[in-house]
Amino acid sequence: MGRKTIGRIERWTISLKPEIDRLLEKVAKERGLNKTDLVESIIIEWAYNHGYNKIIHFNFRDNSITVWDYLLNETVDLHYDSVKKTLICSRCRTTYCGHVSAAIKIPEVRQKLKKGQIVVEDL
Repeated sequence: MGRKTIGRIERWTISLKPEIDRLLEKVAKERGLNKTDLVESIIIEWAYNHGYNKIIHFNFRDNSITVWDYLLNETVDLHYDSVKKTLICSRCRTTYCGHVSAAIKIPEVRQKLKKGQIVVEDL
């Protein structure tokens, strides 16, 4: 595994079994992401689930929740699909990721979940 720093970005080179690479390629294509962004989204989800990441601030706007991701040091929009009543992460392009998982722990979002105004897959 190799590593190279470019500005604030660390570039890693890793070796994967072909089966894992094909799986990443398939899921990235389904989400409309490249493999690098998919792997980053997987790591961010892991970080939220293990207490290494947090939402610093959030805002409700129209049909979205904007969260400030601590590790990414940027905002991420979670859009509300009023037909399906689900949150869709604009960065990870999925209905369930670390951002959605962390957002559903916010008391105001939990209230909307309890009222059935928001449905989260795999909850």
